[in-house]
Amino acid sequence: MKARMPLAFLILAAAVFVVGCDDDSSDSIVNPYPQPPQGVYSVTADGAVELYWTGPYRNDIVEFIIYRSFEATTGYEEIGRRTAVPNPDLDLIYYEPGYVDNTAINGVTYWYAIASVDRYGRVSLLSAENVFDTPRKEGTVKLYDADAQPAWAGFSLENAEVVPWNHASADVFVWVDGGIFWLMAGRDGTDMQDMGYTYSFAEIGYAPDNGWVQVRQLELIEGHTYVIWTEDYHYAKLRVTNIGATSVDFQWAYQTDTDNRELSPGLPGEDDLEISEAIDPDQHGVREGR
Repeated sequence: MKARMPLAFLILAAAVFVVGCDDDSSDSIVNPYPQPPQGVYSVTADGAVELYWTGPYRNDIVEFIIYRSFEATTGYEEIGRRTAVPNPDLDLIYYEPGYVDNTAINGVTYWYAIASVDRYGRVSLLSAENVFDTPRKEGTVKLYDADAQPAWAGFSLENAEVVPWNHASADVFVWVDGGIFWLMAGRDGTDMQDMGYTYSFAEIGYAPDNGWVQVRQLELIEGHTYVIWTEDYHYAKLRVTNIGATSVDFQWAYQTDTDNRELSPGLPGEDDLEISEAIDPDQHGVREGR
């Protein structure tokens, strides 16, 4: 009579055979689902949103799926995909940028999430970070001293155009007095703050929610960024890039979404930014003295 092999031994032997002859099956058993990307954050642009993240410590990730919604917790739909960088050594892969949403519209707030896809086609949970962004207009402009070139001294942020210093749409204008350049408020309801020297245009990501003083002029200093709160409740910023003999060069950004303080989140590590704890655009500030 033949001895019958114990059932438990047969199951164990079969498992060893399957694991030993197919590494892919082993990976599938040990890692049933891929991990989502980590450290997801966004950078605001003009008519676009840049998304950055780090991939999971896995060597079987083949792509990432980018989702977007108009709400924080629901309604996410796929808007694009990004092929993953091969990672045989399980390195920390930084995607900079990982994806650029060029379909975003200025003044509209979007929420973003990203999922990983492994080589078996399995999709991870969505990334955990609360990432939302509101694109805004931006550009550069040269303004002249109101006394020397009155027709080229003012700037309308809403229309993104140079106007005379005393034009009804001029939010700000430049004036030189005694060799000192001044940023002047073009309308009575315009508030301004000098945020001090900034190393980059992205450094001031959000307009402050306090400290507003209804002043009519601020001294212009090269490298300083100035935040504007317009009469009709829009936020903007200007950074001085150069001061000439009778003119000043600026970078500027203007948020078309009323009461939204988001101007341009910078990269991680900038002291005054908290990308993952972005300011809620629905938290409208109360304007004192209006």
